[in-house]
Amino acid sequence: MAKTIAAGFTVAAVLALAQIRVDRSESGAEASAIGALRAIASAQSAYAAVNGGYARSLKTLSEGCPGTATGFVSPDIASDPTVRNGYEIRLEAAPPATGSRFDCRGRPTASGYYVTAVPAPRTAERRAFAVDQNQAIWFSGSGAAPAPPFHETATIKPLR
Repeated sequence: MAKTIAAGFTVAAVLALAQIRVDRSESGAEASAIGALRAIASAQSAYAAVNGGYARSLKTLSEGCPGTATGFVSPDIASDPTVRNGYEIRLEAAPPATGSRFDCRGRPTASGYYVTAVPAPRTAERRAFAVDQNQAIWFSGSGAAPAPPFHETATIKPLR
């Protein structure tokens, strides 16, 4: 229980920092998408520390464990997909590992995850972003999210 509460406080601090730490050359919509990916990656780390594997959905991340007041992510990114400031954010979970663990609510955990933030239709945004359990955010200028395993190319780059 104390471990879960400590993880909740850690996630709250990381969420605050994720919203602040953005590159000044990014649009507000891009900064929001990058902040959401950072928050989700941090939440997945906290969730895995408590549950022994990754959450299989944003809804699961938003619920937290029984007896806690908050989830691992804020309610504004609690559905798959979530549309936020012109970006569609979606979490895809890897299959459960053999002998995988169950989370604090009795649901199977995932062995990995992949989260994308792609421009919603009819928006001016062009860059798409992605992150996985390695926690490095990657982007593509094509509007399509980079796919793991991530490798730098002429059009796909890590966010620095």
